[in-house]
Amino acid sequence: MEVGNVECFPLLESILDAIGQGILVVDEELAVIAANRKFKELFDPDTFGPPAVSTLAGTISGIDCAPEIIEHVAAGRALGALCIPVGDTIQEVQGCAVPGTGYLLTFIDVTERARSEQARVENERRVREILDHSPIGVNIVGLDGRRRYSNRKIQEMCGYSVGELVGVKAASHYADPAVRERLMQEMTEKGAVENREVEFVRKDGTPFWVLLSCRPFVYDGEDCVLGWIYEITDRVELERNQIRSREELEIQILELRDREDRMADQAAELESLAIRLSESERRMAELANYDGLTGLPTSRLCMDRLRLATAFAKRQQTLTAVFYVDLDGFKVVNDTYGHDAGDVVLKEAARRMSACFREVDTVARIGGDEFLVVLSGLGFREAVVPLADRLLSCFTERFEFPEGHATVGASIGIAFFNGATDTPDTLVKRADKAMYVAKKSGKNQYAIGED
Repeated sequence: MEVGNVECFPLLESILDAIGQGILVVDEELAVIAANRKFKELFDPDTFGPPAVSTLAGTISGIDCAPEIIEHVAAGRALGALCIPVGDTIQEVQGCAVPGTGYLLTFIDVTERARSEQARVENERRVREILDHSPIGVNIVGLDGRRRYSNRKIQEMCGYSVGELVGVKAASHYADPAVRERLMQEMTEKGAVENREVEFVRKDGTPFWVLLSCRPFVYDGEDCVLGWIYEITDRVELERNQIRSREELEIQILELRDREDRMADQAAELESLAIRLSESERRMAELANYDGLTGLPTSRLCMDRLRLATAFAKRQQTLTAVFYVDLDGFKVVNDTYGHDAGDVVLKEAARRMSACFREVDTVARIGGDEFLVVLSGLGFREAVVPLADRLLSCFTERFEFPEGHATVGASIGIAFFNGATDTPDTLVKRADKAMYVAKKSGKNQYAIGED
């Protein structure tokens, strides 16, 4: 240990040198009177000059914060936890006056702690940046109802600046604050609230609708509520307008019918309204994705899934296949036993076919007794053979219905997506063509179409 004009005992010198932090002692004139081994190792002579410099200023001249440290030492003021770079390390410098001697400075290596904190801050910055670019509002609210965090989307939806949101309680965003109380109670009982439609109000009083989910969340050691908010105002307004239009049409039709015998001259208007109502119902039916009889996807939904499957096949270099299925002998059931029996057969056929395939595959009813099966993610073409055999086998058992029983088979056309010139429509057409080949070849069999 380096010592100025003060004699140190060997024991004291050994103790100070064994301490894992740098120690520097200066007298009241800021002359160095003691420095342990750790301090000398920290202040490398090549960087900071000779280790035996007699003054504090000369000893720590290479430190960016040297003037601040010297100012505290000269004034005898305590120096608390000042983090400074020294070489490749970060040192936490603390100091205090030593009555009758001068001033004591300690240097503690906090490099790992500082880097961990820096990494934590950087990770938090990145997370906040990601959340600020999210189309979904994210809120963290304390149990006192005050906000702990909100992303940029929350600010945009509610019409507040960052500073304003800090003082606004979450309940004030609800058109009916009692709704929030019920949601919080539900979250407490069930553990979470998922996708609840809630009416909110903006800063200027404008109402809007959101899809809200929330659950308990611990934030910085505090029990809070984490919420996700997605605005659905346009969708809610569209649904309300559709309902309102339908109700208005129905009311007008009822009024016209009540006065039908006395208002023959309004018959044309009544017919026009009926046509509009029929057209409205037709459009609503077109939006339906599932067949009302069998519960299978409709042609519209099936084609949507086929487009996704073909796009996936192009990206992943996998196979997509389509089965076009037409029931053999179904017309006889309808003609002999009636449509009720035919409906029973269709529902049972849909159940049997669905059991032949994976959950990721799509079995759809595309009209009458015709079905379409979309198979995606196949590894090789031969994989369809056992599937086609299994599908044919499911028709070997006869179909039972109150009026009697019947044997119904299936003709299957198979086509593979070639990934080059195919579109979903051309793929279905090739499978349909192959189905007719199977039917002409004797029915109750399958045929694979050419690419």
